[in-house]
Amino acid sequence: MFDLEKAIASWRRSFRYRRVFFEDDLEELERHLRDHIAWLVEQGASEKDAFHKALLSVGDHALMEAEYQKVFWAKLKHKRRFLREMISEGAMLKNYFKISLRNLKKHKGYSLINVTGLAVGLAGCILIMLFVLDELRYDQHHDKADRIYRVVFEARFAGDELTDPISPAPMARAMLEIFPEVEAAARLEQRSNAPVEYKDHRFREDRLFYADSSLFDVLTIPFVRGQAETALVEPNTVVLTETMAQKYFGSEDPLDKVMSIRGYDYRVTGVVVDPPAHTHFHYDFIASFITLPYSENTRWFPINYYTYVALQLGARPEAIEAKIPELVRTHIGADLEEVSGVSYEEFLKRGDYLTYYLQPVADIHLRSHFKTEIEPNGDITYVYLFTVIAFLLLLIACVNFMNLATARSANRAREVGMRKVLGSYRRQLVQQFLGESVMLTMLALVLALGLVVLFLPLFNDLAGKSLDLGFLHEGWFWLGIVAFAVVVGLMAGSYPAFFLASFRPAAVLKGKAAGSARRSGLRNGLVVFQFAVSIILIVGTLGVRNQLAYVQTARLGFDKEHVVVIQRIQDLPDARRETFKQALLQHANVTHASASLVMPGGESGSNVYRRVGDERSFAWRFFSIDGDYVETLGLELVAGRDFAPEFTADSAAVLLNETAVKALGWDDPVGQILEEPGWRQFTVIGVVKDFHYETMHSEIAPLVFHPLGVTGDARVLAARIRPDDIPATLAHLKTQWEAFAPGDPFTYTFLDQDFDSLYRAEQRTGVTFGVFAMLAILVACLGLFGLAAFVAEQRTKEIGVRKVLGASVGGIILLLSRGFLKLVGIAFVLAAPVAYFAMDRLLQDFAYRVEISWPIFLMAGLAVLGIALLTVSYQAVRAALADPVKALRYE
Repeated sequence: MFDLEKAIASWRRSFRYRRVFFEDDLEELERHLRDHIAWLVEQGASEKDAFHKALLSVGDHALMEAEYQKVFWAKLKHKRRFLREMISEGAMLKNYFKISLRNLKKHKGYSLINVTGLAVGLAGCILIMLFVLDELRYDQHHDKADRIYRVVFEARFAGDELTDPISPAPMARAMLEIFPEVEAAARLEQRSNAPVEYKDHRFREDRLFYADSSLFDVLTIPFVRGQAETALVEPNTVVLTETMAQKYFGSEDPLDKVMSIRGYDYRVTGVVVDPPAHTHFHYDFIASFITLPYSENTRWFPINYYTYVALQLGARPEAIEAKIPELVRTHIGADLEEVSGVSYEEFLKRGDYLTYYLQPVADIHLRSHFKTEIEPNGDITYVYLFTVIAFLLLLIACVNFMNLATARSANRAREVGMRKVLGSYRRQLVQQFLGESVMLTMLALVLALGLVVLFLPLFNDLAGKSLDLGFLHEGWFWLGIVAFAVVVGLMAGSYPAFFLASFRPAAVLKGKAAGSARRSGLRNGLVVFQFAVSIILIVGTLGVRNQLAYVQTARLGFDKEHVVVIQRIQDLPDARRETFKQALLQHANVTHASASLVMPGGESGSNVYRRVGDERSFAWRFFSIDGDYVETLGLELVAGRDFAPEFTADSAAVLLNETAVKALGWDDPVGQILEEPGWRQFTVIGVVKDFHYETMHSEIAPLVFHPLGVTGDARVLAARIRPDDIPATLAHLKTQWEAFAPGDPFTYTFLDQDFDSLYRAEQRTGVTFGVFAMLAILVACLGLFGLAAFVAEQRTKEIGVRKVLGASVGGIILLLSRGFLKLVGIAFVLAAPVAYFAMDRLLQDFAYRVEISWPIFLMAGLAVLGIALLTVSYQAVRAALADPVKALRYE
């Protein structure tokens, strides 16, 4: 018979035991329940029906607890019980901590796998994020960083697109005079291999810049000695960095001292702090731009200088860019007409244009890849790529945690069931399991930081960085890293926590933890995800490696092997350069030698050319060379002849490459006339077979060869040597250099190394890709190792029965391995199209690239399959060799 008082007491007991409601609130809730029951009885309902209907109106335990929790802490404060409740919660946390430690000790193997996997994932993620943060810091140190811009030239001549971060000499002054939005403007020009002397100190310096005195109004360059306002106002003045001041002057005061730079006397007017690592250009000397003879040039061609502007507060670059077409029309139009040979209106009508735009200084390092950059820049693509890799690596580690936690859920099902029977509710269980997860993550974090400290030097070598351990002394780092670890712990432990807390006590105490098939399907899906990511990373590694192998071994159209490039021959007097070249050729191992302005892979100049009588103009690259250049580099003449000293008219002659001839539309180019509009004319005397004078990122473009002295003087000398006894040959070259340039250090490079170094960024990317692919596989295999151990443990009795019935060791191994290998196969099928798309995007910057062929995918799949097989086989062999008698006794 139904007893109303017993039913209400049982209902109340559950709330009292859970300690969710305060006693007075619970009494008020009970009075509300009794009033509702009484009213229903008056309406003719039985006590039993009235009780159940009243419960429905009040709500079940979970709903009432959830609603009450919204005001629980406010009630604690109001009733002055906050401290008592916090002490109680603290005691519970202490209990959770003890239980967590017991579980870690009880299952040492799984705990070690979880901690190691998370540690590797966290360490890789931390290293990559340090790289990313370092890349994003560039040029943020300037006080006006958000309003500093570089002026970029953009034009089209007869369909040829030109874009460079340079501008003509009058641009800085014009920006200040015409645009009120501009607060300050300054020009910059770089000089390398500059001889610098002070007393007995004599060196070659590559980081010499000429700049307007207003540079310090644009960029933040703190002075240690001297005044920024007057430092570069006068000609022949120079500012040094602290390092250079120490190098040349030691303990002397460098101010007002006179030193020789490029053969001229300069007075030191200031000392500035060394440039930070995170800047797009690094300087050692900044000399006054007004020293240069063309500093007051009013012509808008040539375009050779870097121009930086700082805008007024609140000014927008778009407002200036909208006015630039008018600046081009009124100030540049006349000079442009002289260069192009047509009026500015005709120039625009034929589809050509010339303009300038403003590039934020903070974008230069990651988003600027012009051929005339001051220094090699980074690439925002790699920042995005490595960020994705870091996320995937961490995600794989979290997947491992979830996999192992849910796999071992059956071992904790009875614990959950008993706790629920004794009154624990879902929130408490979730808190406990999340606490265990966070504790594991904290342990992993400690190990991860140790790995970061250990492998940071190696990572710096891979990434070409100089990251240090200074971040360990920063409070923000520790706050961020602990918060990061907590988030990772919550993310990794969220699914296992809610999953375990959802077990029904009646079912698990009977040994019926429901949903095992569903859980197995989830675990399999996570394993597939892990190995799919690993396969994608391996395909990326192999693809980058194949592309680099292709560009380093492809036929370039010239012979880069065994060519020594001697630098700075411009320091030799004109009359002695040819004598020096002939002296080198006296050695039997030196077969050819040639002086030139630039070598393949170097930065070449550009000029505007056209056929005589043609309105179309072309902006093309040019090389200044002597008559031995073609033979020294192994270029091939397909028509005409080379430059020769016996032909005095060759000073007005040119060679073209095949692409230039096609652009001009000549069937028989030899003897044709090519002109620089409004200036000079040249006779074409020969055609050189196309060769890759730039990297394979770019298609072969038209190229014009001039004899030395016409468009520039010699800066390098290439000597082709035999591979026999290279040290002796180099010693001969050095001896001759010291005889012709006493006191000047002999510096040289090998052409093949110079050319290959142009792909240094891709080489670093490929190696880094490979390292993190291996890390991803390592973490995935740790999880697979744990899962294989779990499966072997779960099937211990089955294995024992099979062995008793005659199953072989190989059959047992196949039984336990087959399922995991099937998952790797599924991962390969899913990863292949994603990997193909990713590789296609990664290699799209190469104009000449390898085909993405199936062997790459096959190698990646077989590699992952083999690694997975080795991982699973250990546990499978161990289970197969176990004593079947012990297995049949196993519980």
